[in-house]
Amino acid sequence: MNYPTYTFVSVSTAKPGKLEDLVRIAKAPTMKMDKKSDGLLAYQVSVDKERNSVVVWATYDKKETLYNFLETEQGKEDHGENEDMESIIETFVMYDLEPVSGRLLPKK
Repeated sequence: MNYPTYTFVSVSTAKPGKLEDLVRIAKAPTMKMDKKSDGLLAYQVSVDKERNSVVVWATYDKKETLYNFLETEQGKEDHGENEDMESIIETFVMYDLEPVSGRLLPKK
């Protein structure tokens, strides 16, 4: 089993009327990578409609798993490099985190 050493978290706010577009572009990259990488251990994309925001967190075996994939042509395409993000995203904050506690597997 791979052990988590890196977590990516982003908080994005949509421009007015663009929340559904933000959800679409926020969930696509991680869902696509989930099919292509054993190093992606867990992820969640969540919507806060009251705040017009989307939160993405993904936990990896190591930081290089994500960044090496994003450097490939497939990674760039899957990440949404061709999307008009400026017309959708009002604010974006990203965190590179080191997990210090947590549980990724169901309780037994």
